[in-house]
Amino acid sequence: MTASQMQDQFKFEPGQNHITGLNPLDLTQIHAITQTNTFSNIHLIMFPAAREYFDKAHAKSTIMKTREDVLAYFKLIATGIRCLEAVIGERTQPYIECLAVLWYSETVFLETKQFELAEEALNKAISLAGRNNLYDVKFTMVHLLVKILATTNTRAAQKLVNTCLKEAEMTGLETWIYTFQYLRASLHFSCNEYSNVISNMKPLSSSRSNEIRYMAQLASSLVHLRQNNPVQANECLIEAAKYETEFTRAHVAQLVVMRALYEALAWQMLGNPVQAEEKVRALHACLDNQTQDGTSRWVNWQPDGTYYVVLPPTDTGVPQIPLRFQWWSQSEVYVVSCLLSGMVCVHTSWNKRKASKFFAEGIRVIDNEMFGQSCNAAPSMTLQQASDRIEFFRTAKFFIQFYACLEKFVRGDWSAETFPGLVEAAEVLPPVIIDVAYPMIVYLGGMFFQARGQLRSALEAYSILRSTLNSTSELSILATLGMISIYRGDTVGSFEQASILMSELEPIMVSCSSKKIQFAWTMIKALDTSQTGLEIQNMIAELLTAAREIGNSQFTTIVMYLGASVFSDKAKMESSALGAFLNAKKCRDVLWCWVTGNLSTELLQQNGKELMAEKQKHINKQLLPMVDKQLNSAMIF
Repeated sequence: MTASQMQDQFKFEPGQNHITGLNPLDLTQIHAITQTNTFSNIHLIMFPAAREYFDKAHAKSTIMKTREDVLAYFKLIATGIRCLEAVIGERTQPYIECLAVLWYSETVFLETKQFELAEEALNKAISLAGRNNLYDVKFTMVHLLVKILATTNTRAAQKLVNTCLKEAEMTGLETWIYTFQYLRASLHFSCNEYSNVISNMKPLSSSRSNEIRYMAQLASSLVHLRQNNPVQANECLIEAAKYETEFTRAHVAQLVVMRALYEALAWQMLGNPVQAEEKVRALHACLDNQTQDGTSRWVNWQPDGTYYVVLPPTDTGVPQIPLRFQWWSQSEVYVVSCLLSGMVCVHTSWNKRKASKFFAEGIRVIDNEMFGQSCNAAPSMTLQQASDRIEFFRTAKFFIQFYACLEKFVRGDWSAETFPGLVEAAEVLPPVIIDVAYPMIVYLGGMFFQARGQLRSALEAYSILRSTLNSTSELSILATLGMISIYRGDTVGSFEQASILMSELEPIMVSCSSKKIQFAWTMIKALDTSQTGLEIQNMIAELLTAAREIGNSQFTTIVMYLGASVFSDKAKMESSALGAFLNAKKCRDVLWCWVTGNLSTELLQQNGKELMAEKQKHINKQLLPMVDKQLNSAMIF
């Protein structure tokens, strides 16, 4: 759940007062509580009219293409606002007036960004609600006021929500106690005050509701993931699973899917692709279980991602009003699952092309949502919500394109044919994502230049990352490892510089939690010629065990190739080289087949096995055209 989604989790829907259960369009209910001799009944006409104007506008938000479409949208919104102003201008019953002001203020806030106008109207109506003991509608208005304040003064919003929480506790309204606790946590989350979020989740962990406890653990795990602490995140997820019930799986499926997604992400961050792949399979099982009616429709997943948490009845048997939350839509969850699945499969099943299939499916869904038939069937939403939806899909497409490039590089395809798609996706990214995307593109460029022998360009790219990122960040560490490998090579040959970088990296690697990065670091150390032959051989043996534990067949091939280069025993060298070739062949890795095949030929000849050497040489000759195609493909920009 992102910060903005957490802030919107109790968003008031003008068509339904979720606290009192009173629907403004239910004219029978409203008429029953209205004293017609004293108060105006204008709302019986204006509320339905406003609802109709807003619905027509929101139905158009995802398909607007011209300036005229935008103008028509705001004309409908303005007309709906005028209907609400007409109600506010008449003498109506206090509850009706408060309801009209609430609806009016939220619309002004969301659609026009006139914060002061919305705030002024709310303050007056909050006083009116307080004088008439209308606690539910009062707290609903204060909740909206907190969100408005948070856009300009977060500290003031935090103080107000603390005051409201104390008042809710005094009145004993459990629904509002939870509401303000979550709102307070979301405000801290948006300010990156993660320790405060964790502390705010502790009282929720002792709730009477399994779902509230479940969500508290999920929120804590998200904080740990944001802080790059996947171990702590996993602990929270294990705790969350204890609160999962049949009711949760049937009616609050979002929590189950959320946990499965966070688990896969946590194991991916830990650098354990075997566990990550297992969790990805569990994630897809959760998604498949949502299709219960034989169609592609997720029966318990609202189009806008809304879901409800029902609190247990009170001691008096009075049912509680459900809490309303909002997460991703079906399409958004599906796209993220494709991205994460592809990321995992790049490491575990790259030879089976699973990753490229997931990436292609993700891009297909994104293009269909943005440009295809489904964009016309998108849920009704405000213009800002529609804009946020587009930004979400554009951001997801960039990350999919990035990992699609990486997947090609892992397979030894350095043709850069996916670069244009990556650059195109980056050009339309929202500004807030650019700072994250830029280093990723630079690192990808460094890898590309290094693989193609353009070492000066690669060093320049890696240097940019080292100068702009924190030295403990994963991209900075990977860039340093890339520079060390270049400096040790014959082309550049700056072993002194490589040694300096190694000494800088040594203390950083002590606290690095990623197994894959630790593996790369150990491999770099194994190639340090200052070590004794026995030390290097022992390190190679450790690497081979680690590669098999991680489950990465390409790592296994590389380590066996290195072992063939450093072992002192000729028979052991030959066995290691042939093992590396067979492993690469099994994975259909043409480039490593050719590299290990040439080494195998050389070692077989040295050991006097001419017949086997000739056979291997013939295989290498058959591989050469495919290797040339991979290494000599023209760049496309």
